[in-house]
Amino acid sequence: MKKLFCIAVVVLMLCSCVLSTSALVSPVGKDYYYITVEYDPSDGSLGTANSDKNKVEVDASGKDGEVTLTATKKGNGQFVDWTIDGKYDIISGSLTDPVMVIKPLSDIHALAKFVQPGSTPDQPKGTEKPNDSKTSPKTGDPTWMILSLAALGICACVVAVKKIKE
Repeated sequence: MKKLFCIAVVVLMLCSCVLSTSALVSPVGKDYYYITVEYDPSDGSLGTANSDKNKVEVDASGKDGEVTLTATKKGNGQFVDWTIDGKYDIISGSLTDPVMVIKPLSDIHALAKFVQPGSTPDQPKGTEKPNDSKTSPKTGDPTWMILSLAALGICACVVAVKKIKE
C-alpha cells in the first residue's frame, strides 16, 4: 500500500507541475498604435508637420482609427513627400500630398520632407521597423499534454496493479 501511495503522489506532483507550467499567461497585445511625426530639415526652417492624434486604439474603426498627417510649408520651403515607417492603409491622399489620412496597422513614424525650391530631394530610405510587438505567438495545442498525462496515469495504474498482485 505504501508503494501505491508513493506512486500516486509522484503522478500527482508531475501532473501539477505540467499543468501549472502550461497555464502561464501569455503577454497581452498592444492596446494602442503610437504615431510619431517629424520633419526634415528638423530645424523647421522650411516647414513643419504634425498629426491630429499621437495614438490610436488597435481595434478602432471609422474616424477613431484614422490619423490625419499634415505638412505645412514655411517661408519658401517646398513639401516633397512623406516617408512612413510602419504598416498602414491610406484612406485619402498620397505620400506626395501635404495632407493625408491613414489607418495605422502598427506603430507609425512619419517624416515630412521639405526642400528649397530648385533643389533635388534625396530619395527616401523607408525601411520598416522590426516587429517589437509584446504579443506572444500562438503556442501549441495542449492536447499533447493531456494525452501524455493520460498515458502516464495508465502506466502508473498498470504498475500499481502489478505491485498489488505481487
